[in-house]
Amino acid sequence: MNVVITGNTKGFGLALTKEFLKAGDNVAISSRNKERVDQVVDSLRKQFPSADILGLPCDVADYKNIMDLANLASQEWGIIDIWVNNAGTAGITRNPLVDVSEEEFQMVINTNLLGTFYGCKAALTVMMPQNNGHIFNVSGWGADGRASPNSAAYGATKASIPQFTKSLVKETYETNIGTHMLLPGMMMTDLLLKNATSDARRIFNILSDYPEIVAKEFVPKMRQITGTGKVLRYLKRRNVMWRFLTASRRKYRFFDSDGNFIPYSES
Repeated sequence: MNVVITGNTKGFGLALTKEFLKAGDNVAISSRNKERVDQVVDSLRKQFPSADILGLPCDVADYKNIMDLANLASQEWGIIDIWVNNAGTAGITRNPLVDVSEEEFQMVINTNLLGTFYGCKAALTVMMPQNNGHIFNVSGWGADGRASPNSAAYGATKASIPQFTKSLVKETYETNIGTHMLLPGMMMTDLLLKNATSDARRIFNILSDYPEIVAKEFVPKMRQITGTGKVLRYLKRRNVMWRFLTASRRKYRFFDSDGNFIPYSES
């Protein structure tokens, strides 16, 4: 399969990338930082020498950038089978809205909302002529309408993803293109850990997982998905309840006794 993932030089995007590559797929690498893109492409090509790994700097809030990414993948591979709108940001700090700068507010809106809109449009521009393919929009905190205090802009953008995805499902219903949602839940990424309080860390120990673990569960389902309008959710309600009931077993899952983060290791 040929896969495009936005914002995949670190975190969940990179974890997804590695799982697709392990499955024998070709993947495009993108982020705003050219140096980071080049480093990740070089590293992955050494790990997966038989894969066709593309790399291109891309600001998802710039429609020309994201169309350049789509065109590169289309020209290199002929078709795009899977497109994942993963790029996202919670901003620089977590503060009440009254204390958030206009620039930071716009950055969150542009990356999370416009980035997803533009990504879907670029993917559809390629997929409509080929009449197949699957688009996955990554949502998160706020997707169910719950409040996201001190991250109001982030929550508002993620709350829009379900409605937007449902609209695209209707628009493409007569085609062979599927539009779906990924709900990975809390993951131990820079986005989650930024400005995390001690109380938040206790919740992370209960509900979070490393992005590599979430990606391992998601990618096989993404590769085999059929139809349209599917929602892939990492933790269902019953799983959340069970984790709280067994919270005592989850102490120090991600933070040692001094509060230091424990990085993920596959060994």
